[in-house]
Amino acid sequence: MSFLSPLAPVCPPSLLVRARALSAGKGDKTKLRIALAGGESETALKGALAVGEAGLAEVLVLGDADTARKIAERHAIPLSALEGAKGVFLQHCPSDEASARAASMANAGEVQVVMKGSMKTDAFMRALLQREGGIRVSGQRMVHVFYITPPSAADEEDANKAGGVFLSDCAVNVKPDEATRREGLSAVVSLAHGVGIVCPKIAVLSAVEKETESIPSSVAAGALARWGRETFKGRACVEGPLSLDVALAEQAVRVKGIEDSEVAGRADGLIVADIDAGNVLFKALVWVGGGCSAGVVVGGRCPVVLTSRADAAAARLASVALAVIAAEN
Repeated sequence: MSFLSPLAPVCPPSLLVRARALSAGKGDKTKLRIALAGGESETALKGALAVGEAGLAEVLVLGDADTARKIAERHAIPLSALEGAKGVFLQHCPSDEASARAASMANAGEVQVVMKGSMKTDAFMRALLQREGGIRVSGQRMVHVFYITPPSAADEEDANKAGGVFLSDCAVNVKPDEATRREGLSAVVSLAHGVGIVCPKIAVLSAVEKETESIPSSVAAGALARWGRETFKGRACVEGPLSLDVALAEQAVRVKGIEDSEVAGRADGLIVADIDAGNVLFKALVWVGGGCSAGVVVGGRCPVVLTSRADAAAARLASVALAVIAAEN
């Protein structure tokens, strides 16, 4: 289809540089560790190896060790790489216990990030979200944040010049209430600071630029923007409601005659109304725009990396880099 981008996603150097600096700052004795739940697939093992080779963290691959070794041999993945040579360590446990083991390690402080490997998302998250043994934190909501960078970001080591945009919440909360959306906005601001954007510009999206009773999302966007302006004064610029074109395109801002806006045409972050809008938006930026999507769930005991079978290798690496930043932020 002609709309699909022919460009392969590229993990932005700005993200890797920032994550490596944070990881290196811990020193070898306290190097950040990731628990990858489910190591029984080529994708999971190669993803763990890529993280180790990139110097982002140590990776503990949890799963059936015999199966993992057979898969490694079949796909020419060096077994030495799964025995610490690249900062990757294979730890045996029954496949159906990998997610619970990862949660236990996170609660004990043995790992600082949990990542989904070769297991279904519902099974992976079920163990993490359970009341006993999960990674939920009382009084906090878990939200998902994407950081999507365009192909041009491959040439930038400064996040302020990379042209990326944060999105929340596109993957976890279906119809987030106001409190959950506040958590999403807070997470976007925090992660934007984490990648080096000092005062991020955040647009709360709707279909229009003025609050209109007949469009409930515009009223909700206005309320969230007012809360954000008061809460993050001096640390972020928050405006809404704004439509997508006005949030990102300076030409649309000029044509529509929008004045006195610090965010319009220059948004670093977008807060969507619900999972339908967010899911469509992030997939359009990836599949049509050629963007690289780094995604992380925050608000729990530790950041969680959720990957899809359709994710490019660059997106998996970028997601881990963002999780490292979230863990240290």
